[in-house]
Amino acid sequence: MILASRLALAAAFVAALALPPAMASAANPIVIEQCFVTVPKAMSKLASGTQIVYVNRSAKTAKHVTFAVGYRNSSNHYLRRVIDDGNFAPGVKINHHFDLFNDVIYGGKTTQSCNAVAVKFSDGTSWSI
Repeated sequence: MILASRLALAAAFVAALALPPAMASAANPIVIEQCFVTVPKAMSKLASGTQIVYVNRSAKTAKHVTFAVGYRNSSNHYLRRVIDDGNFAPGVKINHHFDLFNDVIYGGKTTQSCNAVAVKFSDGTSWSI
């Protein structure tokens, strides 16, 4: 009797492992290829914005993509959001420049983090972290 219940428990455990993970359907549909802060304009110490290159890997057209970008200069750590609005077809490389961080002293091109955190699609569905 104890052996049978242990076998049933083991079988249930193995069956649970065979199920597809819930997170697989929640994978980020936006793949970031490049994300960097752009160099200051002549005679300025302020960054001149942020360049983000990304691809919509979903099967749907994206309309609004929200990015969270972390940046650090010599005095502060920043985490800011920016929204890219448009019609972003699946598989197409998007290369956009934003005014993000153009009000802070330039601390180099490298961002600390850069991720899509929310996407609204043209069919009315959405994805978010």
